[in-house]
Amino acid sequence: MMVSATSFAGELDCAAPPTASRDIRALGYYTDAARSRIDPQLKAQNEVAVKPLNTFTTKLGDMTDALIGKHDVEAGNCALSWLDDWARNDAMLGTMEHVNNDQSDYMRQWTHGAAALAYLKTKSLATPTERHEIETWLKKLSSANMTYWDDPKHKRNNHYYWTGVGIMATAIATHDHTLLKTAQSIYRKGIDDIQPDGSLPMEMARKRRALHYHDYATAPLVLMAELARIDGSDWYSYRNGAIERLAERVASGYRDPSWFSEQAGAKQEKAEPKGSSGWVEFYRLRSPHPANFDEMHSYGPFEDPRMGGNLTLMAKDGMVPAH
Repeated sequence: MMVSATSFAGELDCAAPPTASRDIRALGYYTDAARSRIDPQLKAQNEVAVKPLNTFTTKLGDMTDALIGKHDVEAGNCALSWLDDWARNDAMLGTMEHVNNDQSDYMRQWTHGAAALAYLKTKSLATPTERHEIETWLKKLSSANMTYWDDPKHKRNNHYYWTGVGIMATAIATHDHTLLKTAQSIYRKGIDDIQPDGSLPMEMARKRRALHYHDYATAPLVLMAELARIDGSDWYSYRNGAIERLAERVASGYRDPSWFSEQAGAKQEKAEPKGSSGWVEFYRLRSPHPANFDEMHSYGPFEDPRMGGNLTLMAKDGMVPAH
């Protein structure tokens, strides 16, 4: 569907969205049992395969950030036109092709999260028709993604938490109490997984990337708790604020990764906070010990399309536009 050309953020045009496909054919690119070593060729092939999905999420983040940060209504309307186009074409509701792993399912979960967050940020501008089309689509994606997790063979690690982002944002945007309960159960599973030392056993199994995956697992949990705040609920306090143990473990790991190297049995690959580490922008505002997160914060600003765009901006100006 072609949309009218408008400008947003001063430099981008509202062109047609990437072609909406019902099916996804993504590829896994890890080569070892711990899923810690990447095959560059497989990764490059996957990037080509999922480019339309990544373009969709990246541009949605750009447009909705322009709405939040610059009150650019045209950008918000452009984002809605993209969401409406994919909704009308039942994007991602077809076959999730398993080439060599479940990467296609993961891509649908991440893209659902980005789309639902974009809609949450732009809903106030949507027409009744757009609301109906987009909300129906987001709910269908929620159902499809949860069907994946009905299979007990699927380990409920960070991917499960990331599924919760799309379901939580959809629940808040559509006022769906059943979906909200589903999101809450996902969140609680993630928090229940946190050990007394702040670790997550399934992410520790990632060996040389254990620190990275602890960081990556923290992101959707903080984002869900932040979305709950918008809805007037305090999820941060669940299990006596156990999320603090995880967040602090990650922050201390970036200061000195030796603990992760010892516990994971592998020297950690060199890493620094970036992208999805932007959960820290929200969490440092909620933590009982905010100074523990100053160093991570200094690596910002943070942007991650799968988390809605510019996290530094959203933490400062809000995840939904001011009225």
